[in-house]
Amino acid sequence: MIIATPDANIGMGGPAMIEGGGLGVYPPEAIGPIGVQRRNGVVGLVARDEAHAVALAKQYLSYFQGSLGEWEAPDPRLARHVVPQNRLRAYDVHRAIEAIVDVGSVLQLRADYGVGIVTALVRVEGVPYGLIANSTHHLGGAIDAEAADKAGDFLALCESFGLPVISLCDTPASWWVLTRRPRRRCAASAACSYSARG
Repeated sequence: MIIATPDANIGMGGPAMIEGGGLGVYPPEAIGPIGVQRRNGVVGLVARDEAHAVALAKQYLSYFQGSLGEWEAPDPRLARHVVPQNRLRAYDVHRAIEAIVDVGSVLQLRADYGVGIVTALVRVEGVPYGLIANSTHHLGGAIDAEAADKAGDFLALCESFGLPVISLCDTPASWWVLTRRPRRRCAASAACSYSARG
């Protein structure tokens, strides 16, 4: 998991290498800025500053250390009004997540990449879980290639640490994945996301 501050840069080469390759002259801060890297899925969490980065690292690692003895459940009445009665309307999936998991336990990963899927570490009654939920605000809930890649990576993380996964699924169909991107890549992404790993 890469945690970075807004002023960080992550790049394969520096200004001299880029200029030497005939690609132009760039200042160091223009190479791999976090604003770009978070949208590319490189950065999992963006911290306000270094102290916040340490706090995020501790929080992230805590989900792999077992259950908590103290927790607070959300008000169950919150869940009643999350999904609109008119099923053609989009809704905020983050509100749906917060309505079913422990208060303050959501740690969303790679929020700016594959925005059709929310991936988060959460707790329910103090027990850690992975959670995936598709967002109806992006493509009406259809899962595109980036969302499928992100979900597949997250499911592999959860499997490697033995975390059970909660899935909130409200998607119109899977046709979008196969019609908007090269078929081979998208089919592989979708298969990876939803296959049982052995």
